[in-house]
Amino acid sequence: MTRSLAADDAAELIRRAYEVGPPRPRPLPHAPPGWRVQEQAAGGTVAGRLLGKSALVTGAARGIGRATAELFASEGARLVLSDRDGPGLAQLREALALTPGGVESVVGDVAEPADARRMIETAVRRYGRLDVLVANAGIIPFGNVLEATPESWDQVMAVDGRGMFLTCKYAIEAMLATGGGAIVCLSSISGLAGQRNQAAYGPAKFIASGLTKHLAIEWAGHGIRVNAVAPGTIKTDRVRLLGEEPGGASYLDAIRRMHPMGRLGEPVEVAQAILFLASDEASFITGAILPVDGGYLAQ
Repeated sequence: MTRSLAADDAAELIRRAYEVGPPRPRPLPHAPPGWRVQEQAAGGTVAGRLLGKSALVTGAARGIGRATAELFASEGARLVLSDRDGPGLAQLREALALTPGGVESVVGDVAEPADARRMIETAVRRYGRLDVLVANAGIIPFGNVLEATPESWDQVMAVDGRGMFLTCKYAIEAMLATGGGAIVCLSSISGLAGQRNQAAYGPAKFIASGLTKHLAIEWAGHGIRVNAVAPGTIKTDRVRLLGEEPGGASYLDAIRRMHPMGRLGEPVEVAQAILFLASDEASFITGAILPVDGGYLAQ
């Protein structure tokens, strides 16, 4: 039987689960936003979908990364959170301070090899292993090819491209030492189809899609699954701010109409897809790029 619980109750139940040790893996039902636990009929053991698993979420201070961190915490994960935004990361860590599995934070830039390696090493040092990487860190410059500059191109490729490559590289090194793991990369509808005003961002997300497929094939035989989500337009802070720029409101209205469901997505809706791909429920899925786009790519 599955039931929703208040955050404090769920935290206590997951804490008790840690005391008796993690249960044998078993499929759990799809969990809506917020704290949920699964009570097994035999013995009353309480299990989260990521109970006892060590997970690194990059770009965790806001948006999809923050929603993923909060959801992973509610599912029993042992967290390492990273971002360049130190104050934002500190605020999130404080909000998740009572997470039973533990929370570590690393302020750093995924595009810097030393920082990217430090994020992985923090998980291994604190929890003994890395089970899940969510390669989420990214920036979203808007503009056509005439408006883009060499500097803006280099910046998005450094974070969205090089940063994803580095965190995946070091995560795979760590996962090989402990028998496998799961990686979820953040691609985009712009990484699967052409869009206007995405001259720098779109190609960077094609890197995410390509990297996902190549790594999935390379490491499938070593117990490492690599998948991606491809969000449509999501109501992150960056998208909200776009509405305040000249012409931004009409642009967002046009984008909204391009999604068959007639609305923009919420960060937690992407986080739910990430959770599924990171969990044992997706144990026979690798190399997939899952659209979370309100039907955009189905047109």
